[in-house]
Amino acid sequence: MAQCHFLLGDLTGAVEETHRAVDAARATRSSRVRAQLGELYPYTVGNSPARSVREARDRLRDLLST
Repeated sequence: MAQCHFLLGDLTGAVEETHRAVDAARATRSSRVRAQLGELYPYTVGNSPARSVREARDRLRDLLST
């Protein structure tokens, strides 16, 4: 869902779904889920000055680095 929101330009929805996905990934410890979140990471990188997007990116990066 987060990816869809990013593609539609809905940053608020994208950030909310990204946080949900990170929380779910932390609870499951699934390598498959982490791989899918790795595909989401590029959507958080770019020219967006939005603090909420940077925070979502930081959470993703932290999860993917563990």
